[in-house]
Amino acid sequence: MDPQVEALLQMMAAQAEASGVPPMWELPADVARANAETAFAAFNQPLPESVTITDRSLPGPAGEIPVKIFTPAGSGPFPLVVYFHGGGWVIGSPATHTRLCAELAEGASAVVVSVHYRLAPEHTPPAQLDDCVAAVRWAVENAASLNADGSRFALAGDSAGGNLAACAALRLRDENGPQARLQLLLYGAFTGDNNLPSVIENAEGKILTRQAMDWFYGHYLSGGANPQDPYIFPIHGDLRGLPPARLIVGTLDPLLDDSKLFAKALQDAGVPTTLSIYPDQPHIFLQLTALLDGGKKGMAEACQALREALA
Repeated sequence: MDPQVEALLQMMAAQAEASGVPPMWELPADVARANAETAFAAFNQPLPESVTITDRSLPGPAGEIPVKIFTPAGSGPFPLVVYFHGGGWVIGSPATHTRLCAELAEGASAVVVSVHYRLAPEHTPPAQLDDCVAAVRWAVENAASLNADGSRFALAGDSAGGNLAACAALRLRDENGPQARLQLLLYGAFTGDNNLPSVIENAEGKILTRQAMDWFYGHYLSGGANPQDPYIFPIHGDLRGLPPARLIVGTLDPLLDDSKLFAKALQDAGVPTTLSIYPDQPHIFLQLTALLDGGKKGMAEACQALREALA
């Protein structure tokens, strides 16, 4: 195993044991959510000094949608990235992903709008996707007010956010909405299948666990959503005519096979698709650029893919 990754996993295991806090899947969703906000704060420092970060809200289908807006240095107008954070549709927020989005804004020289969509189990599908699609439509239509160019935009997200980015691309195509130039999908959950080989092989001790995935899926689907619905797990959809896709995932990630299977489905549908697999990298490794060289390389690839697509 990559020595940096091995040291990180050992450190995280020791911290979890010393804390005495039960594992996430034994906690109520609101408690796990609050714990995650605290835990992820450590990954957010230092932030790129050249990026300006502002908080605001956008009109949504059930009220205001909070967002963080990351603006790079320069005069603009910049291309636009609408970002959906990970966290199993249950935890996470734009705050937990501040460094990741700031690095994307700096590296891609793009305005990044990070969306705080409604979370499960308090809100069940289609609430999450409704918020994401509404945020995309608003950001594209109002790009000028963000010093951005709405004709040059990408959809991006990690984990559950990667799922939502792919589902948003489907919805926007089906509703004749604005079409992104790229789907940037970081270790996304595209199948809902918790029995894939990579899930079994990486079930424990690799940041994201199989038990956590069961817990996430259980909360997300608790309202009775159909896992065969392509707006829930996009691998079940007609993928023809979707924007080009860049998928990034590590070999220690339970969701490795999700990326492999979804990349093949996209390619079979004629969608220009690149799948990049990083040896020895765990889930969320692009959030760990301060600790992992693999994370730095993944971030550099993500930024280059955005720059090329949005040029």
